[in-house]
Amino acid sequence: MKNFPFLTLCTLFIFLSAAVYGQEDKKVTAKIESTTLENQIKLKAVVTNNTTIYKELNYLLISIKKGSGGNLSNNQQSGKFSLNPNEVKVLSEINVNLEKKDALKAFLYIKDEETQKLISKDSLELNTDLFKKKVAKIEEDVFFELKGLTIDETKSKVGKDFYDLFYIQYSQIPDKSNSAITVSELPVRGTSGQINIEIDDKVVYSFVTNPSEDYLKDQLVATLKYIKDFNAKKNLIKNEFIY
Repeated sequence: MKNFPFLTLCTLFIFLSAAVYGQEDKKVTAKIESTTLENQIKLKAVVTNNTTIYKELNYLLISIKKGSGGNLSNNQQSGKFSLNPNEVKVLSEINVNLEKKDALKAFLYIKDEETQKLISKDSLELNTDLFKKKVAKIEEDVFFELKGLTIDETKSKVGKDFYDLFYIQYSQIPDKSNSAITVSELPVRGTSGQINIEIDDKVVYSFVTNPSEDYLKDQLVATLKYIKDFNAKKNLIKNEFIY
C-alpha cells in the first residue's frame, strides 16, 4: 500500500504523456470545397486547426481552367491569416464558369508564416484528361510560386530530424522543383518507420528510418539525387500538363 501514491503518479504521468502525444499528432489541414450551380463552380479554401496552438500562417489558392478551345485562364489568391486553437476558417472563394468540355485544376497550399515551410495542401481536378498536348506558357508562370515548397508529414523524432536536414539542404539548391515535395512517414514492423519522398503524389524514393546521423546524411544524398532524376525526366515531357 505504500507504493499506491507512486503508482498513481506514474499512471497520471503516462496519461498526460499520451494526451500530449495525441495533440502533437494532430495538425493543420487544408481542404478545397466545391459546389456547382448550372455552369458555375464555386471553390472554397477551408483550413482547420486541429491543434491547441495559435497559428500564424499564409495561404495560396490557385485555379487553372482549360477551355474547350485550348485556352488557359487562371485565378490565384493569397494572404496571411491567423488560426485560433481548434478553429475552422474559410480563407477565400473563387467562382469559375465551367462548360461541359472545360477542364479545371485547383491547388491550396498552407505555409507557416515564420518558417515558410509548407504544412498542408489539397487539390481538386475536374476533366483532367483534357489537360493534354500543347499547353501555353501560363502554366509555368502560375506554378513558379510553388518552387521550393516542402511539406513535413513525418511522425517520429528521427523522421523530423531527417526532414530538418533535407529542408536546410534543399532550400539552398538553386534549381528547385516546380512541384511541392512531401516528406511523409509510415510505420513498419518494430520501432522503425518508412520515409517516403513524394512529388506529384508519386513516391520517388523511400527508406527505413535509423537514428544514426551518418545514415540520415547518406539518405539525404540519395533523396536529392532521386529528386534531381525525377525532375530531369519530368522536364522531357512537354506535351502534358504536370504540376
